[in-house]
Amino acid sequence: MTSNLLERDPAVDTTVVTPAKQMDKQPHSPTASSFPTPTTQAGWSIMTWVTICILLVAAFGGGWWFANNQANHHERMSLPKSDLVLKNDAIVVTTEPIVYRDVQRYVEAVGTLNGFEEITLSSKQEGRVLRIHHDLSSIVKPGELLLELDPTDAKLAYDQANRNVQTELAKWGFKSVPDESEDLQQLPTVVSARLRFELAQSRLTRMTPLKASNSVSAEDWEQAKSDVLVQQSEWQNQLLMANSAAATARLRNAELAIADQRIKDISIRAPLPTILSNPADHFYTISERLVSEGTLVRPGTEVFKLVLGKTLKLRLSIPEAYSRQVMVGQTVDLVTGASQKASIGTIERIAPSIDRTTRTFVVEVTVPNQDGFLKPGGFAKAKILVGKDTKATTIPIHGLYSFAGLNKVFLNENGVAKEFKVKLGVQTDEWVEIVEPALPANGSVVTSGQKLLSEGSSISLRSNSKEVETETVSPAETGAR
Repeated sequence: MTSNLLERDPAVDTTVVTPAKQMDKQPHSPTASSFPTPTTQAGWSIMTWVTICILLVAAFGGGWWFANNQANHHERMSLPKSDLVLKNDAIVVTTEPIVYRDVQRYVEAVGTLNGFEEITLSSKQEGRVLRIHHDLSSIVKPGELLLELDPTDAKLAYDQANRNVQTELAKWGFKSVPDESEDLQQLPTVVSARLRFELAQSRLTRMTPLKASNSVSAEDWEQAKSDVLVQQSEWQNQLLMANSAAATARLRNAELAIADQRIKDISIRAPLPTILSNPADHFYTISERLVSEGTLVRPGTEVFKLVLGKTLKLRLSIPEAYSRQVMVGQTVDLVTGASQKASIGTIERIAPSIDRTTRTFVVEVTVPNQDGFLKPGGFAKAKILVGKDTKATTIPIHGLYSFAGLNKVFLNENGVAKEFKVKLGVQTDEWVEIVEPALPANGSVVTSGQKLLSEGSSISLRSNSKEVETETVSPAETGAR
């Protein structure tokens, strides 16, 4: 009979030990009681990651729900369904036709405005500035007095030269300064010498018959012949001295003229222009005064700078390629840095040679400036009309697509985009000229959506009646969509 009672085998300890008891029985160890087992560490790591993932999913879902529920505060742009769903993957674009129009061709250049003649007046004499009659921006006529120097020294020099002339005239009996053609035989000294020569010659003539009859001695005869030769030489000598005196008188007179010119030079006047054909431009404007009253000036000292007339000059450097298209007489449109109001000039001169360094030639343009608005020294931008094209190919400015330095256009050819790399010509705010290549006649150029196009792309034209609509989307519609 099997007994439910288990006999206790003294050799086998069947006592059930609880964890508490087990811990009591185990020897106390600080290391075992301070740290969890490896199994406990792995369990805590998995639970942490699961918790983090749940929190992230919950945050993302909450944000999506919040964003969708805020749609009732905004308006959404929607296109007609026909624009959103494109047949055969065609790109919707707009096009405009190519236009042929008259185009004027210009060559542009920049330059500096100059006075028609810019003159620097300098002093010819040494002296102290006595009086200044005009100042900066004064308008003066040719010959008008601008400045005076102290005349004291010049007048003293003139008086001295004049007395030297009078001395020479009185010494020889000249009534005035003799010129080169005047007969000096009538001078007293010359007349006296001539008369003595004639007397000696007459005496010799009377002694000639007496010599034949031996009525005179040989000594008297020789003396008479000698007197004739001496008096003849004296006459010629007096004539030479008279010529020398006349030359000296003319020299003294020249010195007097120099002294007189010095008196004139102490008064500095505006010069007389001879290169202007328009008498209305015969005046000067003082652009700069360089001395003051009391300044001691010497020959060559600059005293005034003048600008002649109201006509200005503009010198432009034109590229060599236009040498046959730019001609004398052509009109020039120009604007200045001070104003965009256009002025009109005329080409007056063209340089006959081309600069070897810049490969340009100089063109001189005359610019009327009757109102005085333009200023010498100002910057000017000029355009010269060099040609006109009556049928230039042009496209709308928004039909041009530029990328990475390349200019190209797309043409619609039966629903297919055709790409052309183009060279541009004249350009305005509304259109641009296509110089190369030649575009097909009656073609239409794509004016929108070029970024999505390439050679051979399928395109569909947007209807002008299709407009962008706006609608308000409610939260319920947002959830439904």
